[in-house]
Amino acid sequence: IADICGVARSTVSYWIAAKSLTARRFGRKHMVSVKDLVPFLEAAGHPIPQPLLEKTEGVYHRGFKPFKHCWDYWARDGREECCKKCPVFLHSLKECFTAGCAAEQRCRADCSECSYFEEHYAPLMAFIHQIKNPAAIYKDLFIWSGNKAWADLCGVDTKSLIGAGAEEFIHPESLKNIINYDKKIRMDNSSEVLHLDLIFTTVNNKKIKTDLSISPLKKPEGTWLVVVERQYEP
Repeated sequence: IADICGVARSTVSYWIAAKSLTARRFGRKHMVSVKDLVPFLEAAGHPIPQPLLEKTEGVYHRGFKPFKHCWDYWARDGREECCKKCPVFLHSLKECFTAGCAAEQRCRADCSECSYFEEHYAPLMAFIHQIKNPAAIYKDLFIWSGNKAWADLCGVDTKSLIGAGAEEFIHPESLKNIINYDKKIRMDNSSEVLHLDLIFTTVNNKKIKTDLSISPLKKPEGTWLVVVERQYEP
């Protein structure tokens, strides 16, 4: 598995020890089925190696799709004329779901029900739902995805998190800090796990102080994984 996927043997051992990757023990060895490995890699955001695709007898006939702009994707259904009127197309925005919080700046589609988002972004971020603590993936202070625990912390449903801006959930006392912190980690291009104290504000204006860990992700490129390690009332 390590050779095929291009990772260290210790990484594979961690996947198995953490029970993220299903394995069966035979003596001193672990055996992993391709039918278990491929969905795991998809959920964890790893590209599916071609040898695995060739040996699954067509059960998993696709790897991750190369990037395609949303308007190119919808052109297959003859919607290009509609897309050409969309602010996402007019501003050549790569991530359509982070086009802006104002309704007039965004695509009219519901991201949580959009097949483009489901095919090109959701598989790379599915692993987040395996994390028990509140966790989210973000870039440039826009949330790309969050698990149920994160949604509960913010007082919304999970689909409302897609494309939401940090200012919707971060208390004004912490907003300037997270903006400055985001600039710093992008300029430093750090690969280390970082830590930050942040205050959330709920829908009923209740303040919740949190201790966060923030780590960079290889995929989706340029994104960060943030996990709440501890939360309490200030």
